[in-house]
Amino acid sequence: MTKAPPQVELRLPSVLKMVVGRDRIQATGRTVPEALRSAFEQVPGLEKLLVVASGELRPHILCVVNGTSLLQEEVATAALATGDEILIHQAISGG
Repeated sequence: MTKAPPQVELRLPSVLKMVVGRDRIQATGRTVPEALRSAFEQVPGLEKLLVVASGELRPHILCVVNGTSLLQEEVATAALATGDEILIHQAISGG
């Protein structure tokens, strides 16, 4: 019997909430990429805002799992458990 994937919550910053209409998404996945794919299926348009063509997070996106910031290279393999929280931050810069 295959164990069901963990249920996690994806939280988005207010700027993304304005675009996609929500700031919390209940997702499933054993890893961060799986959970993101689950969220993308629920919220059309979110994927193009967060990832590049290769499937990796855009360079200006910070992924935080349960309060711990992940390096870009850690995102692909970061394991999740039921109840985990993924927080997405977008860098804002200017000059």
